[in-house]
Amino acid sequence: MGAQANIDISRAEVPTSKWSSISKVVDPTHDKLSGEGSVDYITRLRHLLHEIGHRYEPPPPQDEEFDNIFHEWMLTVVRPVLGWNDEKLAALEDQGSRVVIRAYPHADREMKLIISKLTALAIVIDDSLEDEQMYEQITMFSHNLYVGQPQPANTILPLYEECIRELSAIYGVDPVLRGLGVPPWIAFVDASSLEKRISTVDEALRASPWDTGYQRLSECQRQRGDTTNELSSMKLDRQATLTCKLCSSPYFLRQKTAIGEAYAAAIFKAYRTQELPLTRYIKAIPDANFTIEIMNDLLSFHKEELEGEKINLIQLLTQSIRSDRSTTGGSEWDSNDTFNLLCNQVRDAFERVDSLLRLHEFDTDASKEFIAGDDADRAMDYEIARQWRGWRDGYISWHLESSRYKLDFLRPTKFHEQ
Repeated sequence: MGAQANIDISRAEVPTSKWSSISKVVDPTHDKLSGEGSVDYITRLRHLLHEIGHRYEPPPPQDEEFDNIFHEWMLTVVRPVLGWNDEKLAALEDQGSRVVIRAYPHADREMKLIISKLTALAIVIDDSLEDEQMYEQITMFSHNLYVGQPQPANTILPLYEECIRELSAIYGVDPVLRGLGVPPWIAFVDASSLEKRISTVDEALRASPWDTGYQRLSECQRQRGDTTNELSSMKLDRQATLTCKLCSSPYFLRQKTAIGEAYAAAIFKAYRTQELPLTRYIKAIPDANFTIEIMNDLLSFHKEELEGEKINLIQLLTQSIRSDRSTTGGSEWDSNDTFNLLCNQVRDAFERVDSLLRLHEFDTDASKEFIAGDDADRAMDYEIARQWRGWRDGYISWHLESSRYKLDFLRPTKFHEQ
């Protein structure tokens, strides 16, 4: 229930006046306005990084042994079952490992390797949904795991299950931390089919125009001016719009297809023998999970706008809010307003985690003295805060560095050039 409270948007949380909300967090003298009263999302993102105290540090020194081990695994284990060319495999290797290296600077090589492997394989699963044969195999993954049946041979699914078991062994005997860090990797496989099913029209099924999947695809087709695949016998009623009116629905879809909780748990397990007191950080997990998932959406939005992608949390949530004009006081509502709303929520979530983990208390050079001191409890708290700081800065920095997100202009070296 605690996690749900952090992500639901009630009507009271949707501002009735766009300016009343935005003016509290953005200096209007530095705003670049887009449309009527909307703060440009790039301006808002830049301000968010300032609000949460993001620190951009250069990438860490290269760990050649890690790179060699992971590269060898990609070539000898993954490539034979995928059959991808060198360029595509190299991109997967980079995507799977770079974010982990950046976001877990205090983790040992074993932990970085297993999270990198799982990340790479999860990317493959997500990219395989259009392959109908692979999709059928994916839908049975968790069932096979639960009943002890082998996964289909010559696919990445046995590798994925093997990595999940290895991660479970690293978490050891703590059932709570293991329950946070392992099951999301399993649930992700089942949830990955949710997006496909929602966005697919089954011509033979002749779904009702109220069917969510049909509505979503039809709306996208209308936006593109493409009506060739619409079911000719159906007419969409004005009330049967793309998304349901409940603002929680886009969040629900986002949560089901995310692995944020697993990444959040790994922040506090830097190596196999590390046993940080669970009660010192467990209350921060829901908000940490929220920041992981929503920061990814915020940092992905620029790329998606450039590519014209409309199926993402921000666009779906915008349509959900817009569908009920009473939540916005009758004013126009656009994606920049939704972006600002999410920025406010993420900022507040970061503040809550920082407060719970006493980040500002330990975020000084003087605090490092506690590592060698006699206060074991304080030393534990320092490690928790340090690992959280490493994640929050590294995770965002990776997005700013990756060519995938096209955000290099937000890196500090270019701030002064604008």
